[in-house]
Amino acid sequence: MDNTLTCAAESRSLNEPLAGTVKPTGVFYLIETDALDYGGWGHEIVKKMSKQGDFAPYTQHLLSVPNSKVLLIRKPRANGMNLYIAVTNQDVPKLYHTTLSTYADLLNIDPATVAPDITPQINGSDMTQVNELYAVCTNGKHDACCSTYGVPVYNALLQHTHEDNVWQVTHIGGHRMAGTLIAFPQGIYYGHLDAFNAEEVVTNHQAGYLLTHKYRGCSAYGAYTLDVKTHQAVSAVEHHIRESAKIYAIKDLKLQLVEYTDDMQWRVEFIDAKGLSYQAQVTTTMSEPRQSSCNEAPKPMPIHTVAEYAPIES
Repeated sequence: MDNTLTCAAESRSLNEPLAGTVKPTGVFYLIETDALDYGGWGHEIVKKMSKQGDFAPYTQHLLSVPNSKVLLIRKPRANGMNLYIAVTNQDVPKLYHTTLSTYADLLNIDPATVAPDITPQINGSDMTQVNELYAVCTNGKHDACCSTYGVPVYNALLQHTHEDNVWQVTHIGGHRMAGTLIAFPQGIYYGHLDAFNAEEVVTNHQAGYLLTHKYRGCSAYGAYTLDVKTHQAVSAVEHHIRESAKIYAIKDLKLQLVEYTDDMQWRVEFIDAKGLSYQAQVTTTMSEPRQSSCNEAPKPMPIHTVAEYAPIES
């Protein structure tokens, strides 16, 4: 492979599959801050803020919720203190919003309310449910590809939905798949996006559909708690079924069964809105080393091979 290519350019030149490249997360906290006290959005800014400085107690409190993730969000020339919480590990994912008066308010989030089928509470009051949010990774200090591809996608999204719905976000994983974004409340990850994809992302998401040709996977499958390798393998099966059966509505395909059958091999079952069951076997192997990031040495990447069986009546 030509080492002069950036990680994203290499991934695109290889036509790398996007499906099965998302780590599971059941709860997202999206906190508006430039993190100026930490020198801005640096390479590992969220990890840094979780371990040291004034913000550390806040992030540690939030991350007491199992399978949760903190992301920082911002807008150019803005200086607000917006907070969003997305609860994706439930049958109907929800997104909630509030405005903080001080970051210390984060300590007043009741972890017991950040759970499926409960409205999160802060300072004893329910947060407000909102309908959509698009978080575009532009964290160029983590990997230059994220800003190179992400900023044009962010700017294009502003032309197709209200500015309140679009945010720049810190590292979400998968720099080589830039531009990347997460669409909430469902926690749908997209990759290899360009500015001209912005309209179709918004139009389809608002109508309850996803774009399979840009789909990396979802953050959670309802109440299923899967490890990273299993989650990614299941995501590859979901993508395969959606494309082959032309199931594009987000809610029209549900995970029914995951069974580990052999070394890096799973049997997976999904059911569609008509009650048809799709059973498939997926095997994960590793590729030859290639770039995962412009800042790291090449390493092997997972390759998911799906063998699908005909749909059957459930």
